[in-house]
Amino acid sequence: MARLPPDSLSQTIAFITVAFGVAALVLTCVGIATPRWYSAYYTSNNKTYVKTGSANFFYTCSAYTNGTIYNCTKRGSSLYGYPGYSTLNPWMTDYYQRMQNAGALCIVGIIFLFFGTLATLIMGIIYFQAWITLIPPALLFLACLFMLAGMAEGARYLLYNDYSANLYQTGHLLTMFTLFLSAFVAGRIHFSRWTEAGKNTS
Repeated sequence: MARLPPDSLSQTIAFITVAFGVAALVLTCVGIATPRWYSAYYTSNNKTYVKTGSANFFYTCSAYTNGTIYNCTKRGSSLYGYPGYSTLNPWMTDYYQRMQNAGALCIVGIIFLFFGTLATLIMGIIYFQAWITLIPPALLFLACLFMLAGMAEGARYLLYNDYSANLYQTGHLLTMFTLFLSAFVAGRIHFSRWTEAGKNTS
C-alpha cells in the first residue's frame, strides 16, 4: 500500500505549529543570551530610578552610566557582582550551583524545543509510522519541563524583573502552544494511519 503524506489540514496545522516553535526558539535564545533577567536600581537625589546592574545565569553587568553597560563579568565561583554577593554568606556555594543548574536546564530545554519543532516539521511533510508520531510531542513536552525547571531553579536567588526573563517566559508560553498543536497533529495522523490500516477506531 502506498504511504501517502499527511492530509492537507494536518500539514497546515503542522506548519502553524512550526511557526510557533520557531518564534519560541527565537525568544528563548534571545532571552537566555541577554543579561537582564535581574536588574538593580537605586533612587537618585531627584527621585528618579537609576539602573546599577543586571544579571543572568551566566554573567553579570554593573557600573551603568546613563543606561549604558560599563563592565560585564562572567559568573565565577565567587559570584562577584551578583545580587546578594558576599564572600561571608554561607549560601554562596548553593547560589553558584543553582545558577549553573538553571543555565544548563534552560539550554537543554531550548535544545529539546529545536528538535521537537524540527520533528514536527518532518511529521507534517513525510509519512510517519503511527507510533513515531509520539516523538515530536514528547520532545516538546521535555522542552517545557526543562525550561520550567530552569526558571524555577534560578528563581531561588534571582528576582526576574527585566526584559530578558520576560522574553524567555514568553518563549516558554509559545512552547506550550507548540506542544498542544503538535500533539493535535500527531493524534490526527495516528488516527488516519489506523483508519488506512482498516483497524477498528470506534
